[in-house]
Amino acid sequence: MKQLKSLFLFTIFIGLIISYFSCKSTSAREKPINNTTNDDVITLNESLSEILKESALLNVVIRRLGTEQPISISILNGSETRWVKIEKPAKEIPELISQIANVTNMSIQNSNNYFFLYPAEQTIYENMTALSMEGLPNKYDTIIVSAAFGTGTQLFNVFNSLNFTYGCNIVADNSIAELPSGEIVISNLPLSVALEMILKSARIVPQNLKYCATDNFIFYYSILNNRKNDLENCKAFENETKNPLLEKEVLISLPKPVTLNNRISLPFYYGAEPLSKVVSVIANQTSLSIEMMPGTEMLPVNPCYLNKLKLKTALDLITFQWLDKTYIYTIKDETIVFMKSGQ
Repeated sequence: MKQLKSLFLFTIFIGLIISYFSCKSTSAREKPINNTTNDDVITLNESLSEILKESALLNVVIRRLGTEQPISISILNGSETRWVKIEKPAKEIPELISQIANVTNMSIQNSNNYFFLYPAEQTIYENMTALSMEGLPNKYDTIIVSAAFGTGTQLFNVFNSLNFTYGCNIVADNSIAELPSGEIVISNLPLSVALEMILKSARIVPQNLKYCATDNFIFYYSILNNRKNDLENCKAFENETKNPLLEKEVLISLPKPVTLNNRISLPFYYGAEPLSKVVSVIANQTSLSIEMMPGTEMLPVNPCYLNKLKLKTALDLITFQWLDKTYIYTIKDETIVFMKSGQ
């Protein structure tokens, strides 16, 4: 357990380079789909108006706005505890959001039909506004998302929820996946735009974020991932294999098996499990045996939900989450072997 603890501490340390605050995870909430944009005239609900006059936390206000109005907003993680009190709340939502920003000392970015609020007192936060997902394959513009996530929801839970609900495959390495999001409400936006909102809320500086994306998956990784050169342009996923077992289609749900047939929502988890605790789940879902070479048993595996991918791609997405590229897998006969290169 000492080795596992060291690995977790190392991952947390890396996460702190990109993110300054973390909170307890909260569950996602589904929202009805609509066709409203931030330019449409939307008027304030009277009950929320009364709350604003009394004073309320910023994340509570954003949550209520997203619940009652067809708008999309995210706030930077760590700013949720600012208090909002407005004596005369504006009736129209864009003006109201400007009031909220003023009383909480927040700046507003209004783009792609969503608002992003971030602290105005430090110019470093301006960097987050440059983050863009415009380079994703066109497929992710056709998946329309309506959802909400509470402040502090770790990104692996956010991505897994999207995977489960919309049939996509979004995964991040350990330095990205464990970062906590800010309060987020998404109303009828393309998945590519929703991801932009989510990543900004998690305090991710664009210069530190990389990704490779195909129609089958998106893999986010940081500049601290030792595989970054191999991952550029998805090269690491293109290694050819002659083993037909790696071509079989699988559905992977970690740390516990969950399918669309037996649940209507995906459970949220608090963190990674050691590889030794999830290999039996991987074995059951792949119909293959698992072997762990010494030194791999305690590798942290974040919760992961993958929809109908080739076994090779699924194993790559799991393995590439580890920042140390010397940890790999191979197939021997009908056994998946996790190992350190050179063993």
